[in-house]
Amino acid sequence: MSALDQMWVLICALFVFFMQAGFICYEVGFIRTKNVVSVAIENIITFVIATLSFFGVGFAIMFGPSFHGLFGGGLWFGSHLQDPSSYVIVFFELMFAGTAVTIFSGSMSERTKTIALIISAIIVGGLIYPVYGHWVWGNLYMNQTAWLHQLGFIDFAGATVVHGTAGWIALAGILVVGPRKDRWDSNGRIRNLGRSNIPFAALGTFILWFSWFGFNGGSLMRFDDKIGQILMNTNISASAGVIGAVLTVFFIIKQRSFMEAIFTGALGGLVAITASSNILEPIQAFLVGLITGVIVILGSALLEKLRIDDAVGAVSIHAFGSVAGILLLSLFANKSELVLANRMSQFGIQLFGVFINFIWVFTISYLMFRLIDKFIGLRVTPEEEEQGLNIVEYSDIYSWQQAIKDRTYTELTDELYQKIRQQNQELEKKSQRLMATQEQERDKIARDLHDGVGQLLAASKIDLGQLKKNLENQKQQDQASRIMNLIDNTVDEIRNVIFNLKPVKLEEEGLLKSIQRLTNQIEKISDLEFIYLINNPIPKLGEVEMLNVYRIIQESLSNILKHANAKIVNLIFSDEKNGVYNIIIEDDGIGFDYNHIYEGLGMTTMLERTKLLGGRLSIEGKTDKGTKIVLEIPYEN
Repeated sequence: MSALDQMWVLICALFVFFMQAGFICYEVGFIRTKNVVSVAIENIITFVIATLSFFGVGFAIMFGPSFHGLFGGGLWFGSHLQDPSSYVIVFFELMFAGTAVTIFSGSMSERTKTIALIISAIIVGGLIYPVYGHWVWGNLYMNQTAWLHQLGFIDFAGATVVHGTAGWIALAGILVVGPRKDRWDSNGRIRNLGRSNIPFAALGTFILWFSWFGFNGGSLMRFDDKIGQILMNTNISASAGVIGAVLTVFFIIKQRSFMEAIFTGALGGLVAITASSNILEPIQAFLVGLITGVIVILGSALLEKLRIDDAVGAVSIHAFGSVAGILLLSLFANKSELVLANRMSQFGIQLFGVFINFIWVFTISYLMFRLIDKFIGLRVTPEEEEQGLNIVEYSDIYSWQQAIKDRTYTELTDELYQKIRQQNQELEKKSQRLMATQEQERDKIARDLHDGVGQLLAASKIDLGQLKKNLENQKQQDQASRIMNLIDNTVDEIRNVIFNLKPVKLEEEGLLKSIQRLTNQIEKISDLEFIYLINNPIPKLGEVEMLNVYRIIQESLSNILKHANAKIVNLIFSDEKNGVYNIIIEDDGIGFDYNHIYEGLGMTTMLERTKLLGGRLSIEGKTDKGTKIVLEIPYEN
């Protein structure tokens, strides 16, 4: 390699290293606050493990002298390298290994033990990743055969080698560790567990996008006029991925979030173009990204339907995105850029390479996670998961306190939900007991008025009647008559008070039956006749609304009873079909000029109750022509 080529590859390696910052931002943004410290530290730890395991063992297995095409060797711990410039290649490939190892841990976030991830990172960096890499790229460092490459398989910058491998490991991991607690409800509906910082995830997406220019650009291993094409295709495919993902959400899976589609589509487009950014033209890169944007959204929806919980969407982005990119290159690349003679042959070997990637990676990874789960334990306890891994594994009480502060109702545990529900039930019982007590007190007051004051006044009236008969002075007889009339009026007022105090069983009887019970009582003590015209049933109202409507009608009927000298009262119930229900009260009494008695007849109370209802009360009255009261009540269907 020339000095310029070495410099370019080293710069690109640093770009790829910066991907680690992008992964931290992206993953931290998508998980809950109580786990952000854990995820950030795990990313650092897994990169450290990748550095040591890949440098010590992985690079030799991936690029060393091949043993029957299965795996390499001989270059353990950086020994026996061809020349000092080889460290440039080792360093560049080490950044790729770090990327593959970091990705799968994000999918298993919020419920996986750190020690389990450390062990799996050692195995992935030292065995799983480099073995498949040897089959595809084993010829890049020394002149030897890589059997998948020899068959004609194309993977320029690691769509399968890096991203497909990471995606299938992630799938195996989340199948073994299981979904996060409360991710699905009892009816199988997915629940939003909450996220810590979406703008942080957006920053992570841009960092990954920026770093991908080094990922693809450096894979050329030289600096020449091909670089511009590679970087342009990378950018176009990512942008097209966003378009494809958003259109999928808009036209196909409408209940999904546009926000997630933007992130997923961009990264899916970047993964897909990794396979072929050096051989496609920009319009072809656009088509690859556009179609991949559709695929990753559909893939994510499929995982959710299967109740497979991927905390950061790594499987759909990296596994499904890699499959799309590997297969689509055989359909869109110019024939001159293909290794095999025709598109179908190229498509077949591309499909075969994807199949081998899945079989090797998923099988070994699934076995690895099963063994870790059996002997060490892969998942934290339910109590630890509920507390959050920040405090469980790193004793970070500050972020845990912030998580408690930020918790929303969607994050309530069953225990906390049941506690709040129980408290609400207790409050409701206390409220019912209070209402019952108040009704009993009102009933007692009504009985005392009737049996005490009322009977006393009735007895007084009888005595006055006897006294009046014995009076010979006409003036005294007239005075006794006035006192008796005053007693009658007082008894009427007491009767009205009793009506107001008498408990209204609205909850049991409903508003209409309660009004009918009231008019029946009035008919028993007066000459009034009530005629009902129910054009439409009364809409369902809340308890408070029913009580206010009842009291307005009660006050209206009380005024008619005391002042109208009426014989017939019409009560009309009708729906105006515009969200307003009308109750009309008409009498044939003496009528009155409403403008002159606005403050009388309990009008202030009636208007206040109407205001509480958000309704309107209108009164039409003319002397000797009766009165019409219209109560308009707004309601929701």
